Amino acid sequence: MACKGQGGCAGCHAVSVVPCAQTTYKMGTTAVDSALYYELSGKKMLTTTDGVQLNDHCCSVPQLATGKFAYVIAIPAKNEQATIVACLDACWQSMQRADATGKILLVINNTTDDTQELAAAWARGTICPLEMINITVAARVAQAGFVRRMAMQWAALSVMSDGVLLCTDADSRPHVDWVSANLTQITAGYDLVCGEILLDQSHPQYEKICAIHRKNALEGQYRQACLELIHQLDPDPDNAWPHHNQVSGASLAIRRQVHDFVGGIPAVPLAEDRALAQRVALHDYRICYCSQARVMTSCRMDGRAEGGMAQALRIRAGSEDFLIDESLEPAHLVLLRAGTRASARLMWQQGLNRHDLYAFLDIDESRYHALDTIGRFGMLWQQLEQHAPCLGPARVLYSQLPVQLKRIEAMLMQVRQLDMA
Repeated sequence: MACKGQGGCAGCHAVSVVPCAQTTYKMGTTAVDSALYYELSGKKMLTTTDGVQLNDHCCSVPQLATGKFAYVIAIPAKNEQATIVACLDACWQSMQRADATGKILLVINNTTDDTQELAAAWARGTICPLEMINITVAARVAQAGFVRRMAMQWAALSVMSDGVLLCTDADSRPHVDWVSANLTQITAGYDLVCGEILLDQSHPQYEKICAIHRKNALEGQYRQACLELIHQLDPDPDNAWPHHNQVSGASLAIRRQVHDFVGGIPAVPLAEDRALAQRVALHDYRICYCSQARVMTSCRMDGRAEGGMAQALRIRAGSEDFLIDESLEPAHLVLLRAGTRASARLMWQQGLNRHDLYAFLDIDESRYHALDTIGRFGMLWQQLEQHAPCLGPARVLYSQLPVQLKRIEAMLMQVRQLDMA
């Protein structure tokens, strides 16, 4: 392994190979501090102004950090010694099935276990190109979105301009065809590929997770009914129904140019994956929900991100009422949002005057001209949602689902009858 800093990195016995650079790389609207990425001046511990401290930077192959690859798999990891080797194994097997040259970038953050040592030992036993960056992130920014954002930014530095950035989680295992499935969809013209996430049936907590889902089955039923109604009213031209509709950091692939243009992954505390998809849609880039890009993920209920999936499962395992997934709205709002978006899309495509729609949405007339001059549908729809009082977000309690499910099913029945007429 090649290593940055004094004394080599944990688990490695080699010298630094990457030349020092002290400029700032500009990537679309995103700036990356290369002092963090390329510092080789003999400082073992480098503290940056944004609350990130570099502990180690290791490469399994000389010049790996500065090479240009067709794709890079970015994996953020925090205390993942139990799963990291299986994750790297799965990624490497998938890489060997792809007709392109790539590498793995493992970003280890705020870790107190043997994740780095195990990854380094694994790399010595393979020929997989592995780059590791070990950092400590200040508590004020130690969030999953912030770390994933940095991992993807760093990955972009060693991807060709027309290359692809992939992302998975350290407690997940991509399918052997995962890389090739993602690259196939990118080649087909998609800009963001969202893979399908499957639960690891061999995990000790798998049965417990299944029991939680059965206990809260109405949420799953409501989700499917909402998605079907949305499809009936406003079909997605890029994704035939049914599709998995999952957007998860455990399986994402995005064109590097698109990643850079939209500003990368938003540094938000939660749901940074959904926030990225929203940024991509904002600019009318194409999103694919690909069932061939499969990832097996753990069923643990002690997740690394506060407020993440593990916490959501723990809440659902309890006996108290709770707010269901924020993407699921009351039935009347699902109907209104999907119908309005379909109307706005049609008017946009046909170049029709939209002032009657603005008036229906009770948007102030002073905004009409600005709305008329917006150049992308994604941006127009964002502005309509922002300025239409009736399209404001609303949440649903689990206890409200019996009534909401009946309403959405009645709406679906009416739409189906209209289709048959």
